[in-house]
Amino acid sequence: MLNLLGEYTCKIDAKGRLMFPARLRKQLDGVLHHGLVVNRDIFEGCLVIYPQPEWDKVNREMSRLSRYNRKHQLFQRKFMKGSTHVELDGSGRINLPALLMEHAGIHVKKDNEVIVSGLGEKIEVWSKASYSKSVLDDAEDFDFGDLAEDVRQDLEPGSEN
Repeated sequence: MLNLLGEYTCKIDAKGRLMFPARLRKQLDGVLHHGLVVNRDIFEGCLVIYPQPEWDKVNREMSRLSRYNRKHQLFQRKFMKGSTHVELDGSGRINLPALLMEHAGIHVKKDNEVIVSGLGEKIEVWSKASYSKSVLDDAEDFDFGDLAEDVRQDLEPGSEN
């Protein structure tokens, strides 16, 4: 089971190639030879990179959806839209598709720095501005402690901390 950790400021060149952090490459050592899949995040304006074995798990979940249920098909179509298999080149870079970068607000001509963050079994890629707004800048009405309690309740219904 992967437990990808770390937060890195990285550069994307004019061709959309992301210099993949060496520390994440090391954490992916056992699975990197299978390649990676990059996709849109379903909740936030960022990209998600899955090691191929993790993407295979996602595909197994997708295969449980009914092809005869309109909602299932719509979800699958929206989720899979733009997903792309990528591999590291000899310089340790991956090529991010232009449409996916557009979704994440990554504009290589304006600002070529992004935040790459390990998140358990996947990796997120954010524009610096989006990361600052969505992850770093807590709104005044946001209480991380309340969120932690709610999530804990979801994991263990009936527990009171």
